[in-house]
Amino acid sequence: MRPFEFIILFFSFIYTLALTHLLFAATRMIRHRRSLVFSWPHALWMACALAILGLNWLSLWDFHALETMSLPTIASGFALVVIQYFICALVTPDFEDGDSFDLRAFHAREHRTYIAGFAVVVGLALILNAAAGSGLGLKNWANENGITAAMVAPVAVALFVNRPWVQVAAPLLLLGLCIAFPIFYYPTLS
Repeated sequence: MRPFEFIILFFSFIYTLALTHLLFAATRMIRHRRSLVFSWPHALWMACALAILGLNWLSLWDFHALETMSLPTIASGFALVVIQYFICALVTPDFEDGDSFDLRAFHAREHRTYIAGFAVVVGLALILNAAAGSGLGLKNWANENGITAAMVAPVAVALFVNRPWVQVAAPLLLLGLCIAFPIFYYPTLS
């Protein structure tokens, strides 16, 4: 087993748990749709959590060609995966433990927490992309900072501006960047 397969197997467990939070919450929302108070901002931030999770998982493909992986590389990847897990866990209401089906109230109460998680993951991604591009020779990662840097603005604005139109526009812009990301950097895997 090569280092990539060994590490990605471990990371996959965390990615799976994060994805499970999103999917389980979505199914609970569908099941209880008659008593659910829908929130566009919350739904869009959940979609962003799914998109960021998928993009970061996809970008790990670039490590498959490395013959060795240092402990700092593994630790950095682990930190990124764990933060994404936290985002997915924080953006999903815990209906079984007392959260109501009022997603507007949930977003009003919790949005700064999960948007701060997005800020941390985007900031860490900028640092790791630059480090992987220069230190590991993963030139694609250095180039990815173009779109990753553009993600800072919508996340920062949404974190500090609580206007309804901002809470819809910011995740829409982030989703647009998330759609552009694989089109530009991962149109095919080889």
